[in-house]
Amino acid sequence: MVNSKIIRGVGLVILAGCYVAVQQVFSKRVLGDTKEMFVTLIGGGRGSMYNTCADDSPTLKKLTSVNLVEKAPTDLKYNFYSLHNPKEYLGGSDAILVEQGPYALRKHSVAYNVDQKPSALTGDANPDPKGNLEYSTANAYLVLDKDIKATTNLQRNDDLSLAFSDSKVTLPETKRALASHLSMSDSVVNYSPDYLSLLGTFNDEVNLILSLECTADQIANIGVAGESQCSDSQLGDSSASTCACCMMDSDYKLATSRNTGVPPAYKNCNSFFDDESNTMSTLSLLASQDGGIAVKSAGEKKYDGSGDLASGNFYTALIQEHTVNDLLFGYPSAFLGKVAFQAQMDQAKKSLSSGLSSVELSKRMLTGQMDSDLSFKLGDVAQYTSDVGSVCFATCLAEGGDCSGHAPERHELSDVDKIKLGGIDCMPYTSTYETVGKCAAINTVLSQDPSAVGYEACVCANGSDEWSSQGCCLAGGSNNGESLRGEGCLYEVAGIADPNYAGMDMSIANAIDLGSALQAWIDKEAANASSEFMCPANEVGLDEHDLFGAYESHDGSTSHVTYYHTGNDRIRQVDVTDSSSTVFSTPVSGGSGKFFKPKGVTTKVGTSQISDGFPIDIAHPVYVPSAKKSIDFHFEGVRENFVRNKVCGTDTCIVSARLTPAATTFHATNETDGAGLPFDGLQPVGHVSGPSINGRPEYLHQPLFVGGDEVLYTQQDNSYVERADGNGIKIYRSLTKSDPGAFNPDATDSNYQLVDKAVVDSQSNALLSHVDIEVASGLGARQRMRFGTSYSIWECDPSTNDKCKLGMNSQTQYSCYSDTGSAFFNDLAAADRNDLSTLGLNNFTYPCSAANLLTPSVVGGKILPNFWVEESTIHASTTEIDLLAAYARSYTKSGNTFILTVSLVFVSLFLGFSMLLRCLCFEQKASFMETEKPAATTASASKSSMA
Repeated sequence: MVNSKIIRGVGLVILAGCYVAVQQVFSKRVLGDTKEMFVTLIGGGRGSMYNTCADDSPTLKKLTSVNLVEKAPTDLKYNFYSLHNPKEYLGGSDAILVEQGPYALRKHSVAYNVDQKPSALTGDANPDPKGNLEYSTANAYLVLDKDIKATTNLQRNDDLSLAFSDSKVTLPETKRALASHLSMSDSVVNYSPDYLSLLGTFNDEVNLILSLECTADQIANIGVAGESQCSDSQLGDSSASTCACCMMDSDYKLATSRNTGVPPAYKNCNSFFDDESNTMSTLSLLASQDGGIAVKSAGEKKYDGSGDLASGNFYTALIQEHTVNDLLFGYPSAFLGKVAFQAQMDQAKKSLSSGLSSVELSKRMLTGQMDSDLSFKLGDVAQYTSDVGSVCFATCLAEGGDCSGHAPERHELSDVDKIKLGGIDCMPYTSTYETVGKCAAINTVLSQDPSAVGYEACVCANGSDEWSSQGCCLAGGSNNGESLRGEGCLYEVAGIADPNYAGMDMSIANAIDLGSALQAWIDKEAANASSEFMCPANEVGLDEHDLFGAYESHDGSTSHVTYYHTGNDRIRQVDVTDSSSTVFSTPVSGGSGKFFKPKGVTTKVGTSQISDGFPIDIAHPVYVPSAKKSIDFHFEGVRENFVRNKVCGTDTCIVSARLTPAATTFHATNETDGAGLPFDGLQPVGHVSGPSINGRPEYLHQPLFVGGDEVLYTQQDNSYVERADGNGIKIYRSLTKSDPGAFNPDATDSNYQLVDKAVVDSQSNALLSHVDIEVASGLGARQRMRFGTSYSIWECDPSTNDKCKLGMNSQTQYSCYSDTGSAFFNDLAAADRNDLSTLGLNNFTYPCSAANLLTPSVVGGKILPNFWVEESTIHASTTEIDLLAAYARSYTKSGNTFILTVSLVFVSLFLGFSMLLRCLCFEQKASFMETEKPAATTASASKSSMA
């Protein structure tokens, strides 16, 4: 007998099994089909919104768009560090750096020279001819110091070439983003990076200044036994390679003493360092015109030890004061225009296979034709000088010749060559303007006596006769025996951002012409192409989509040299040229932040999202051009109270994930890429930065050294220069976004905070870079990249760098490398030691850095922050977010419908089976296996009764 409850139980089990079976079928088939459809829609298929191979690809149109009305710009915010006490710092005190900013710009970019080629990243046996998108980028900048109206006339042709139409479109007005107390004319005091590059070229200041008078061979012969003193005519003559430039001061005095007071037949090297000599006073003057700071005043001891400075100040080009405008977009340098040219004359002569006249050689050097032969690239100094004259000459006239004013602002100019120089400080042009008077005086003498001794007519390096009007960069000319080669020349110092050609629109009042700015960039600026993988093979699903948007090359190369490993923990002058250095090259990898590896649909059926907001647990590499390598970004983790990150479309927001740089970014590794040297938190990038083949001590890092060593905030250790005390640093930043007032950190109501590691760690979320991505599709929605740049002065250790030995002082006038000096002294012959001791010249000491003449007390290797920048970009368009939101709604609707359907089926089946079983039970009452007995008849019943 089988109980009816058992039967009903069996029925329920069967129904439950049906539900489980349906659910499994949905999970493994329906959901799988959904994922497959998802991949086809926005993954690797040819119909993908990301695939650029199709002629009508929306992504190709987006990436190559020149519609600046709809195309998202990049917003930039620059924060600078200004040295509050430059003279004291150069004298050995702590550097007090004050953060100022942010200074807001908006960058509009377009791709040009766009081409599509087969990709090297696809696994397709027959690569699509359009799988790789190659392009160069042109930029134009709006300075957000006022409300701005801008226009554009760019168009993209069907063949992806650019066109510039006659009709213009006006962009929506851009509002001022600069705080009211900030201005582009604000001044910033800090290292001059290009002066550091020049020091690296010549090793140090002593060698640099000697190079203005002597050849490299003649300097190398200093102190070499048997090498006689070069005559005045031999100094600077490349063919006179077996004579010495001069004799070091201690050797000169020793020789004089041994010769009963008669000086030896040598020049004392100190004679080149007389502050009041023509060479040194010219260097000081040019440095002051460049914004260099005064390091010496009247009454202070001269560098050659001959007495005191009689009057005025002496200026260095090491630390300079410039406006924010000049720092961002570039400015002229009178110091580099003259000194970098003159000091490399010997190198230029040696590179020639046949001789040239001095004028022709100078022309070639000053027009950039010999840059491939020079250690410090000059560029077309001659043309740049002329361009500066076009915007500064009027200022010089107005100011009576000292040019102490500024060029017209960009929004006041329409000529693109002038726009590039908008707002620059014209003071360096003073030296150019002065060539007018000098050349006129020469011309007067020659007009009276064409063969006058010591006089040669002026020759402009650009072939013009501008010497007679606005002045020019001179390739020739002599005034009473004084050569004018290199006079008036201005070197172009590159800006932190880019050249900016965004100027006045002549056809629309009070508007900036972005179309002309971008066209000027394309016509005038050299730009190497980059390329990205943009066409995954058909029907490969997500496999190749993992690489979608990855760079195949950047800035014209598939790999970049980033570091020269020498085993030292600090950048040195000879790292690049040292044959024993190991060259570290980094392959181009990672993407731009627009696309990442997709995770696919990960949420349960019936939820309102297609993603759980948790990305794949892997490193997400983003290529960082300033580092010349990719940096790994990782999921930030679950936020407090489980608050979700979101990105929004027109009217709907979807869940996203925030990625931030790895905690160990710029930490020391086992590789030889330099990361973490000399401290964790730094990436040396200076070997390949700037105009010199020797590079400069430049470091990339996260803002305010986030994640770096604590010592970076103080840097009080000076033991590596054999000194107990010396320079450290202190960094201050404002506590308010409004005007903090005058810098006075000791005041009780000060608005400035001393920065240390604890302060930075507490603010790290506001300082770290981040990228927000939609996890399911891998679409990069928006990003804020934040990185900083710092510099240090070259070190000059005489124990490892022979050229630094020329900076020695034998009378303990310098404060570093005394142990090294003692060792050198003890290595001398006994007679020399005794005689030097008698003369009081036995305490060998050295300057503390490569700035070893003008500022010998400043300690090299101190890493001073220069600036940091936030670069904000919105990658995902509203349309793309709306598409994903619509897919999420569709997914939710489909899931809810399925759940409802399954529930109804379950209930229906349950009721059906229950009714069936119930009916069977009512009909049979008991076991249906038992036969029912027949009822008794009436007769039978009577008989039974009677019985």
